Amino acid sequence: MRRILLLGLLLPLFVPTSGAQSFSVSNDRQPVVSLDGLWRFHPGDNPAWAGPGFDDSAWPRIRSDEGWNKQGYPGLSGYAWYRFQLQVPDGSQSLSLLLTGILTSYRVYADGRLIGAYGDFPPQRFDMQAKPQVYDLPDTSRRGPRVIPIAIRVWHDPLWAYYVPGGAFTPGNLAGNSTLIHNRLILIDLAILHQGVNIYTFSTLAALFGLLALGLFFLNRSDREFLWFALVLLALGVDSATRLAFVFLPVEVFDLIDGSMVALFSIAALLFFRRVLRMRRGFWWWLATGAAFLNAPSVFLYWSGLTSVPVSGAFGILCLLPSQLWILVVLLRAAVRKDADARLLLFPAFVMFGYNLADSLTGIAYQFGWQKRSFHLNPILLHHPFPFSLLDLVDFVFAFSMMAFLIRRFSLARREEQRLAGEFEAARTVQSLLIPAVPAVTPGFNVESIYLPAAEVGGDFFHILPGADGSLLILVGDVSGKGLKAAMTVSAIVGALRDNGNRRPAQVLAHLNRVLCGQVSGFVTCCATLIAKDGAMILANAGHLAPYRNGEEIQVDNGLPLGIAPDAAYTESTIHLAPGDALTFLSDGVVEAQSAAGELFGFDRTRAISTQSAESIAAAAQQFGQEDDITVLTLTFVPAEVLHA
Repeated sequence: MRRILLLGLLLPLFVPTSGAQSFSVSNDRQPVVSLDGLWRFHPGDNPAWAGPGFDDSAWPRIRSDEGWNKQGYPGLSGYAWYRFQLQVPDGSQSLSLLLTGILTSYRVYADGRLIGAYGDFPPQRFDMQAKPQVYDLPDTSRRGPRVIPIAIRVWHDPLWAYYVPGGAFTPGNLAGNSTLIHNRLILIDLAILHQGVNIYTFSTLAALFGLLALGLFFLNRSDREFLWFALVLLALGVDSATRLAFVFLPVEVFDLIDGSMVALFSIAALLFFRRVLRMRRGFWWWLATGAAFLNAPSVFLYWSGLTSVPVSGAFGILCLLPSQLWILVVLLRAAVRKDADARLLLFPAFVMFGYNLADSLTGIAYQFGWQKRSFHLNPILLHHPFPFSLLDLVDFVFAFSMMAFLIRRFSLARREEQRLAGEFEAARTVQSLLIPAVPAVTPGFNVESIYLPAAEVGGDFFHILPGADGSLLILVGDVSGKGLKAAMTVSAIVGALRDNGNRRPAQVLAHLNRVLCGQVSGFVTCCATLIAKDGAMILANAGHLAPYRNGEEIQVDNGLPLGIAPDAAYTESTIHLAPGDALTFLSDGVVEAQSAAGELFGFDRTRAISTQSAESIAAAAQQFGQEDDITVLTLTFVPAEVLHA
């Protein structure tokens, strides 16, 4: 995730030789000769300087293995020329030049003829990374012995002149037999690949781990931490792979990809740690996220000429500091609070983000020239069998540690799901035993009931108790909470009803309240109704939805839900039913049904359909959008004299 302009620094493969501006392939008939040494140099631009007859004896000589900024021309940008002479023997062999690195763009002339180029000259704005190139000399060079003047026209972009060496800056420049020169280029390319073994190893590993984390997310899409960590790893992998391809990309494009991947990495990391640590999206989190997002377009600051490259680079680094600080601070605070997840994440996070924080601060110092080496925080730890640096160690430790954490988290989550599935099944079994499968025989009353369970087991219940005197006691209620605990509370209610010989609604509720107080962590709503065979009806309500009579809600005093206060008292309301009157009892699963748009079914819709059958009411709420258990019980008063009339 760092800008790499100096590929040639990886190529100290050949030892430079001293000498003037003339290099001989004739001496001892050597097939290859080193061009490292002193070349004639002149700032400025003149097409005549490419000519074979141009006299460059007045030009100063500078080394070809070190940038001109360190040889008396600091900050020089624009055009400049190199010249040297190549002495070739008599013979028919093909000759070539190997130039290992010249910044930022250049043209090569032999005998005044253009034989090759690398990069673009103005007005093009894209600059390529420096890389070794081979240029074949023209066939006329075979007619020797002779001296071939070589001229190199260089353009050094002012964007980089502030801190990037200009012109030729690496050793290993060669001239000689074309076959040998091309073979040497192949060896250099292989050496570069060898230098990148650590990079493409980590890129592959990060991609595999990222796809694995993505697969874990698709197994359970509610576990979004797996999605965010997949993006963290994939961003790291893509950014690392981009470093392998940097020699094929313009510097500006490389910086844009690098900045985008770093921004994605930082934002995904913020989302991941916020999710795992259960943090709110507060002001500082939004500030860190917004700042990280700005890292990607920071490259446009120097593209457009608004700022220099150092200012643009420093701005991008500053954009990343808030996210790094936020992650480290919230992790440390959570670990102090003895959060188990935070303690497990503390080491890999401090390795990665602590290193990034230190690297960001020193990167700013490098961008402004306050220190000379750009990678002093990335020493090579191992040279064999392939280079392995401190940054590689940080990346691997972070990837393996975080992946181990996620696999552990996934394993624990699946174990919890299995436990909940067993509890769910047990709750379903208990609830199915408590909800009457066959309606009780109720002479004088036509009773219909329906129960539609939600995806998660709730605590709806109803009970119908015919009396020996022809009366009917009806209880409809709802236990707060879900799962096996709610089902067991319903079981306790049913057991308490069977042990209670009193049928007065207020006394029934008071008895249930005494049984439940101290036994349940939540509460229970319940409506108790006693209907005599002549239609006299007594109601008492403990916080439940009031029933409907002929499409109108019955006005009844509401008492406290059961299980809250042991001394709670409940008042009774008395109504007389006429033959044919219809009552509707229901749970809040009807009223609280919710559409995809978030709209509630509500009381108005419930009242409008309250005269319909239990099955129709339940179906309407379910189709609207079931969120909870739906229980509907309807009763029509049909005394015996009406039936026989």
